[in-house]
Amino acid sequence: MFSLLLTDEGKELLKSAIREVVQEIMEKTTEVDSQKENFSTCVKSIEDEFLTRKEVSQKLKVSLVTLNNWQKNKILIPLKIGKRILYNAKDVEKAMLKQEVNSKH
Repeated sequence: MFSLLLTDEGKELLKSAIREVVQEIMEKTTEVDSQKENFSTCVKSIEDEFLTRKEVSQKLKVSLVTLNNWQKNKILIPLKIGKRILYNAKDVEKAMLKQEVNSKH
């Protein structure tokens, strides 16, 4: 087994070094938590800007088949992220306005 004898001065230096390391770790942890919170806020913001197919069909009061047709005819073009199909909320708003104008005529 390993044994170490420290003088009082050595003990204080060791304690000081340990305190510094612990302080650095705490600061880094706080920094990481802050970055994680910022990332979560960004993700939430991005999610608010996009709608799922179901949400779009409900807002526009059209079927999912109609959304497929609109995609084929480039009327409302979704964004595909992995397996998810999302629509830009602003594009959906424009489509809603267009639909309202067409239904009034």
